[in-house]
This record gives sequence, C-alpha cells and structure tokens, in this order.
Amino acid sequence: MTLEKSLFPCRIVELPIIGGYIYNSLVRDVTNFAPYLSFGAPYPANYHSKLLLVEDAVSPVIFINQMKIITLNLLTDSYGLRPMLNAAEIFFNSAGSGLNVLVKDMGQSQVRAAITSDDVEGVLFGMKNLNKNILNNTALLVTKGMTLAMQTALITATTNIRNTNDAKNTMVGVRSEATFSNMTLYNAFWSDFLSPTRTTGALIFKISDKAKYKDYVIAQMMARMRHDEAQTQVHGIVTDAAHLPVNKAKVKLIPVDGGRTRTVYSDAEGNYVLSGMMATAYNMVVTKGSLLNITPITVVTREHIELNVVIV
Repeated sequence: MTLEKSLFPCRIVELPIIGGYIYNSLVRDVTNFAPYLSFGAPYPANYHSKLLLVEDAVSPVIFINQMKIITLNLLTDSYGLRPMLNAAEIFFNSAGSGLNVLVKDMGQSQVRAAITSDDVEGVLFGMKNLNKNILNNTALLVTKGMTLAMQTALITATTNIRNTNDAKNTMVGVRSEATFSNMTLYNAFWSDFLSPTRTTGALIFKISDKAKYKDYVIAQMMARMRHDEAQTQVHGIVTDAAHLPVNKAKVKLIPVDGGRTRTVYSDAEGNYVLSGMMATAYNMVVTKGSLLNITPITVVTREHIELNVVIV
C-alpha cells in the first residue's frame, strides 16, 4: 500500500495545533467572514467537528492510555533488572577464570548500557546473551551460590519484557497502518477547512490589520507553535528518602508515543527544569546511581508543571 501524499506543509502532529489556532481566529473574526457566504453557518461548526476528528486521529485517547501502561511497564521491568544484574555479577566475579568467557563478556554490561539508553531491543538482545552464558556456566555458578531460582528469575524477567515489547510493537504497527487511512482525513481537513480559512483570513486583513493578518499565515502559526512549546515547562526538586536534595540526578522525559527524549540534570539543590516539550504523555525517569523513580506525566502546552521527585 502506498501512503497518500500529504497536502499540508507541516508534520502530522502539528496539523491539529495549527488548525486550532486558525479556528480560534475564525471564531474571533466571524463577522469579518460573514459577507463571504461560503464561510457562514454551518462552516465554523463543521470546521470544529473535523478538527476534533483530526485531533483524535493524531493522538487517539485509547491508544495513548494503553501506551502509557505498556511503556511504564517496560521501563519499570527494564530498570528492575539492575539489582538482579548486580547480584549476578558478584557470582560471576566469584567464578572468575573458571567461566568459559571473561566476566566482562557475560553480558551484564551490555544490558546495563541498553537500560541507560532506554533501548528495549538492546536489553532483550543483551539478556539473551547473558542468559545463554549463565546456562553454559550453571554448574560452576551454583557452587558460588547462584541458585537455579535466581537464574530462572532472570529468564522470567526477560520473557516479561519481551512480551510487553511485542504488545507495544503490535500497537505501533496498528497505529502506523491507521495512518494510511487517516491521511485522507488530514488532507480533507486541510483542503476543505484549514487552507480556505487561512487564505481568506489573510486576504481580509492583509491591508486593514497586520496583526490579524499574521494569525492566518502558516509560517506565523509555525513560529507561534514553537514559541508555545518553548513556554511549556516541567520543573521540581529531586530528593532522596531522607528528603535531602540530590545533585546531578539524571532526569529524562520519554514520550510514550515515541519521539525525542529530553534529558537534564538536577543542580546542587536538587532543582531541575525541562522546557520546550510538545504537549503529550511522557514517562519521567529520574536516576542517580542505584536510586530510581519512574513517574507518568502529561504535559500541556504553555503550562508550568511542578513535579517534585523522591528517588529511592
């Protein structure tokens, strides 16, 4: 199947945002549009109805809510491997040169790096290697205290992560397929409502009102969207279980629907600030050494959200 070519000069995720800006301008300036019968009733209502359909297609509520749970479980299970890896490495060190590979090649370092990078595929690949090496050295590791139950726990954890990741990939695949049919909706919204409104509004105000004229220029809408994103902020204080500020804690904001991860570090007083994010659902992962906190959060454009975090 060939993806229908988009007719609009922006990313799909930006289409409902720009459409919303121009709809608000249309409502404000409805009397100026009144002489042009094509834009009379029920045009504004129909515009708004189509806008709602586009918003739901771009960020479907059910999909986002399901992805919140899946991505939260993936992060929790992946980071939950870290104490298990630490314990396993103690047994590897005890076995030393008796292992059939070097301790550093058993696979734990590879898994740790993948966890830090939030690379689930890398975690699964590394765990496959780790579990294989443990199996090949079971007899020796048992003599060092690594029980079969401990080994089974690692395999079970790997299976859980794989199953959850498969569920995520299935959902992403379904979402991608939906894009093929949704492109028709997006193009129709652009052709039938957004483009005629912005063209007409620009012509109405080009001479009489330069400020309102800019409200119908796509380039200005793009700049406004970037400005609004820049004003969006998540901030707070990172503390430990003793309520003491944590310096240089790593704070990551990971979009549940994919996209750019934002990362900052807390200062000596535990303060952190993340800004310039798109309005969507995220998982916030805060780490410092073995300390960890994973918190779901939904960001709203131009809002300043205070989220204090305790890592334990």
